[in-house]
Amino acid sequence: MLKKSLIIIGIIFTVSMLPACSGTDTLSQQNWGKSYETAKYNQMLNPDADKTLKPVNSLDGQAAENDLQRYRDGFKAKEEKQPVNLINLK
Repeated sequence: MLKKSLIIIGIIFTVSMLPACSGTDTLSQQNWGKSYETAKYNQMLNPDADKTLKPVNSLDGQAAENDLQRYRDGFKAKEEKQPVNLINLK
């Protein structure tokens, strides 16, 4: 009786551990090759893009500079603001 129950427990344990061993794909494994495929698709979308020497007009210089400055400021350490109380207890 004890031997049968140990065998059953062993089988249940083995079956329950099988999905843990297989694992799931990580985000990088799920997106493997996407940037390559996107670049290839964009080149097929407009194969004559290299023949045009006109600049792309999307942002003017001042708007691009503002975006770049806001991006750089995002990496700076933010100061913690102390709440304004009538009585500051320290």
